[in-house]
This record gives sequence, C-alpha cells and structure tokens, in this order.
Amino acid sequence: MLLLHKGLLFICLYFFLSIGTMVILDEPANPEVEMNRMQYRFYLNQVQGPYTEETEHFFTSEANKISDAKVALQRVTDNFYDGYIGEQEFLTSSDSLAIILKNEVGFQLVYNQYVYVRENPDNRKFLNTNGWDGLLSNDSLDFLFILLVLLLVTPIFCYEFESKMDALLLTVKKGAKTHTLCKIGLVFVIVSLLCLVTAGLRYGFYSFKYGLENGDYPLQSLSYFGTSIKDVTLLQSFLWITIGKLLGNLCFATLILFASVCFKKYAITLFSCTTVVLLPYYGLKLESSKFLWPGPLGFMVSTGFFRGNEFKRNLVKDQMELIFREVSFTSWIIVFTITFSLCVVMLIVILHKRTNVWIVQHRKRRRRLPLLILVLGIAVSMLVGCNSFNGVMIEGTYNYSSKGSFENDKYRFYMEQTEFGNNQIVFEDKTSGEKHNLVRNPMTSLTQIGAPIYGDGTYIYYMKIDFEKIGFQESATRFSVIGVDITRFNEKIIFEKKLSTDKGTVLGLVKGNTYVASFYLTVSAFFLDESSLYLIGQSNGQTEIRKINRTTGAMSVLFRIPVLRSFAFDGRTIYFVDEKSQIVKYDTKTDIMTSIIDLVTRDFILTDTELLFLNRKDQQKIYAMNLHDSTIRKLTEVPVLSFRYNNPYITYIGKIDMKEYQLFIDSSSN
Repeated sequence: MLLLHKGLLFICLYFFLSIGTMVILDEPANPEVEMNRMQYRFYLNQVQGPYTEETEHFFTSEANKISDAKVALQRVTDNFYDGYIGEQEFLTSSDSLAIILKNEVGFQLVYNQYVYVRENPDNRKFLNTNGWDGLLSNDSLDFLFILLVLLLVTPIFCYEFESKMDALLLTVKKGAKTHTLCKIGLVFVIVSLLCLVTAGLRYGFYSFKYGLENGDYPLQSLSYFGTSIKDVTLLQSFLWITIGKLLGNLCFATLILFASVCFKKYAITLFSCTTVVLLPYYGLKLESSKFLWPGPLGFMVSTGFFRGNEFKRNLVKDQMELIFREVSFTSWIIVFTITFSLCVVMLIVILHKRTNVWIVQHRKRRRRLPLLILVLGIAVSMLVGCNSFNGVMIEGTYNYSSKGSFENDKYRFYMEQTEFGNNQIVFEDKTSGEKHNLVRNPMTSLTQIGAPIYGDGTYIYYMKIDFEKIGFQESATRFSVIGVDITRFNEKIIFEKKLSTDKGTVLGLVKGNTYVASFYLTVSAFFLDESSLYLIGQSNGQTEIRKINRTTGAMSVLFRIPVLRSFAFDGRTIYFVDEKSQIVKYDTKTDIMTSIIDLVTRDFILTDTELLFLNRKDQQKIYAMNLHDSTIRKLTEVPVLSFRYNNPYITYIGKIDMKEYQLFIDSSSN
C-alpha cells in the first residue's frame, strides 16, 4: 500500500501541497485587521473579554473623542491657512490631535466587533477572530485529502482484481477473512493518522500566523456561528469538528473498499465514490441539506453541525428567507446512526465477498449493484487574482477629477448612461465625429461596467463586475479590469478577482472573502503601472488606496484619506492631499512619502510639466508649480471656486461673480 502503490510518495506530495497552499493562498477572514495590526491591538487589549458597562462607556467616550479631534483638526487647519493663528500654535495643536487620531482605524475595527458582541453579550466576547475564523469558519471540502484517500485506498482490492490475484489469494490459509480484516485495519489506521496530522497542521498554521488565543471563549464569538445555540467553546468546537471529519473520512474509506470489491475496476470505483460525495455537495439547493444526507459528506465538513439558522432578505419579496437550517442534536443522531449502519453493512458485504474460493464456487452468483450515474464536474477557482497581461507602458498623467474620460490624438473616450441606467463607455472619432460603444457585451443584464476608466497612450482600461442571478437574487461573482488596444480594439484581462462566497476553493482552504469583496464593490477609480494595480475605494468610512500585485494578487493598503477631492499619478509618483491640506508625494518604487510644505490646497490637477492648484494661502487663486525646478507662479488674480484643465486651456469659475472663464497657459515656456 505504501511502497508498492507509491503511497508514501502520495502522502509526502499531499503534505507538501497542503502546506504550500496554506502558506501561499490563505487570506485572513478580515484583512483589515492584519493591515492595521498595531492599531487594532491597541484598542482590543483594552476591551478583550466579556461585554461590560465599562466597555459601553469606553466606546462612547472614545468615539466622541475621535469625532471631536477630527473636527478640531480641520478647524485648526482652516484657522492657520486663513491667518487667524500662528505656525507654532498650529503645529502644537495639530500634533496633539494627530496622536488621538493615530489609531482611528483600529478603533473602527474593534467598534464593528463591539456592535456584534452587544447584540448578545451573554455568549459573545471580544477577541482577535482571524485565527479561529480561518480554522473553523468554512464548510469547504479538502479536495486534496479526498484525492489522497482515493489514491491510497482504491488499489487495496482493485489491484488484486486487475492482476487476477484475487482467486489465488483466497486459496491460501489466511486468504479469506483474516487477510481482508488486516487490510481494512491498515486502511483505518493510515486514514486516521493522516486526518489527525492534517488537523494538527492546520491548527499549528493558524496559531503561528494569526494566533489562537482565548480558546475557552464561546463559539458564538465568531460571527459565522452567531446564531448557533450549541453551548461549546472555540477549542471544544475544533476538537469535535476534527472527530467528525475523522468519522467522515473513515466512512469514505469504507465506501471505497466496498466499491472496489463490488465493481473490481479502478475507473468505476473512483467515479462512483467521488460522485457519492460531490453530487450532494454541489447539487443540494439548501446548504444545510448536505448535513442531513446519510453518508460521509456531512461529517467530512462537520462545521455545519455547529451553525444556527441563517436568513437572507429577499429584496423582491421584501422578506427574510432561510438559507441554512440548524442541524439539531436529534437529527445528528439519526444521520450518524444511519451512516454507521451503512458502514457496518458495507464491511459485512466486503467480508462476505472476500470469503474462501471454494465457498465462492458454491455461492449463487448475484447481480452487481447498479452503477451510479450523473457526471462529476468540479469548478476550479482560486482566491488570488489572475494576471494575463503584463508589460504596461505608462504614458502621460492621471487625475482623479477626469476619471470618467480619456482622449488621445485620435479618439475621445467617455462614460455615459444608457436608457436602462447602466454605464456604457463611448469613444468618439475626433476627425469624423462618429461614436461607437467600446464594450460589446451580449450579457449586459449580468455585467456592470464601472464608472471610472483609465488610459495611457494606445490602451484604454475599464473595470466590470459580473453578477450571478439565482431566482430573484443577484450577487457579485467577479471583479475584472480589462485593457483594450485602441489600434486593434483587442481586449485582454489585466486583473481578475473572484468575489462570490458560496463555495470553497478546490483546496478547501477558505471561502471567498466578504471583507475583500465589499471593498471591490466600492471602487471609484483605478490606475496601474508595469506590475501593480491601484484601486481607490471605501473601507470603514474612509477612502483607501490599495496596491495589488498583478502577478501574485497580494493586496496592501498604501494610505488612507479622510476626504478625497484631488488625486494624481504620473506613472511612478502618487500625489494626494492629506488632512492638513498639504500635497503629499508617494514614490511607488521606493515607498518614500514626502510632503510639499509650500503647497496648501484642496484642489489640484497634475499636467506633464506642472502642478496646478488653488492656493489656500492666497484666497484660492490658481497657481502652478514647475515639476522640474519647483518654481511657483501665479496664474489668476481673482479667487477661484473650481477649475478644470484641457491642454492648453484652464477653465475656471470665479468665486466672486460665479462666471466661467478660460485661460491659456503655455507650459513649454517654463
């Protein structure tokens, strides 16, 4: 089993792939916590444990303190730039307020947990949930383990039938029940050891990566089990789930042995056993039904036995619909009894069929069991983003204010809404004036084109979100960024991310991440360079700029902006306005961030040679800073309410008379 049939090789390969996939593909249930670990820990350490009246007072006072600090910081900044206070007073006040706001993101994360715990404080406590969520909060099958068991157990009897040794083995003294019992015992021991070692590896991985403290806290502390009525702790749940998976895998191994002696063929055995597990896993409409299905499946994903009733609002019917029905203890006993009885029957049949050959000659032949039908289909889906296009050459500049349009020498691209309220990218030939739709998608009802577009030279990029419709419910399944070659109008996928959370991955790691998916649905702009994609979206009430490596799919938060008004990118450097109304430059290659102290503004536009901005220090008049020598010049003598740039003209609205003016600028002369 382990040597002749390369069992040791398969076991080593399984553990190598299992550990590798956990290390590479695992994503935290709440990535915001890992991105802001220090800020999160700062507040969690102050409230960790049960909910109390002191906890209530703490969150109330801290929320008021942060809110007041944000208002005060804005007021101090305005007073300084309007000349009401001096620089020293401004620096003293702003520094003290910045200390209060330093851990604002961590407070928001803990506050979200506080809202959940407060709903039922009797069985919910504050803790870092990422480790326990990764270990417990999924009902995914471990397909690698299923494959390993199939490869190890199937040859036990099938090899004898294929090599015609079954009749010869049954003629020897120990060729009947003794030989069969030894093989069955060996299978049970190996499968049990593999199952326990796998559980230990997963426990060790999540303990090392995230930490598994507070194992004595109630299971309901995790939102995944928020409606459960089971009175167990986190550690007890892990142990019971491990025992359930052990029973399920032993039942699955028994099924393989049973199919082997009945069908005596490798292919039929593999097909029938795989179908028995995967058919109900993918075929049953109600997710909880698979835990009421007699057989190995429910026990192989034992997490569902600890979940409670779960509902989801049907927007069409405006009512709550049951999506998961809690499995009661009585139901569990019934399913376990039936499954155990089936295993006993299968073992009896195995022993009966493996009796001595002389008895076999006198036994009345029986017809073989009918083959299971229905073809197996496994959809392979990865959590990391797909990268199918590289080598993007960035040309020109990108401004947040023009995120919905782009033009080059030949075409002008812009976004317009259809009569059904959907976004549609239109391009206009500057010479002939002809207009055409850039995206020709026959499945418009299941695809949403994002409002922002991005262009550089001969490429235009847009984003889309694909939806899946089941009955009257729609859910986002995929986020994509598409690049179009303007010369030939060929499309290529720049980046792709799965958003659906209905089924686990093929390796049984973690389901689709709800926190990450929600960010993709709030993306208001994007841009890219040679190796990375940058997204601007919302998280915890703040605007975040996130960087995604298009090769690995790794995501990181570059910085957060309370209120985003102006933003620019020149292919390498990102320009934005911080909370002090100063322009900050961030180098994407070196990760160095520097502030341009002399530039105080809330509105600016980046050109190829200059930075145009409304000067807060001079009554909102338009100024221009040369990007090469940092010299600054004044462009208008009147205060300006707003402006836009279309080379070589600036169009602005006067703050006093509210009239629109046009100003010609010659950047080449500077």
